[in-house]
Amino acid sequence: MGYIERNRGNWDAAETLYRQALELQTELGDRSGIANSWGALGDIEKRRGNWNAAETLYQQALEVMTELGDRSGMAYSYSCLGENECDRGNLEAAEQFSKQALELAEELGMTNLVAELNYDLARLERKRGSNTELAQQHYNTAHQIFQQLGAAKDLEKIEREWEQD
Repeated sequence: MGYIERNRGNWDAAETLYRQALELQTELGDRSGIANSWGALGDIEKRRGNWNAAETLYQQALEVMTELGDRSGMAYSYSCLGENECDRGNLEAAEQFSKQALELAEELGMTNLVAELNYDLARLERKRGSNTELAQQHYNTAHQIFQQLGAAKDLEKIEREWEQD
């Protein structure tokens, strides 16, 4: 239910539901569920513009994913940390987290995440403004992967955003 409210943009309702889930997961000792709830709560804080709170929650999720050896969870956590740092303007940290995520995603064959991370790196390079060729290479890689996956909505989104910037 928290997922539904988060997708609707109802941050307060989503947060309440995720915190309820977190309580139950803690009682049950569901470490993976706890990490996922922390990640979802981090997304909510990021969307609210509370980057410090988001970072703390993403770091907590990453710590548990690492303890569990959940490499795909680690890849998503690094990706979230990278987006968060990019949004707050810390491009060096954003690049580091995004590259860590990309390395894991490529190793694990997480094709969709590889595309998303290439697009994130394209946007990051574009923000820097110093290497437009590298930005375009990352964008082209993301575009090609989304095209191969038949991810029409993702393609529309990146094409629209890329043209607007």
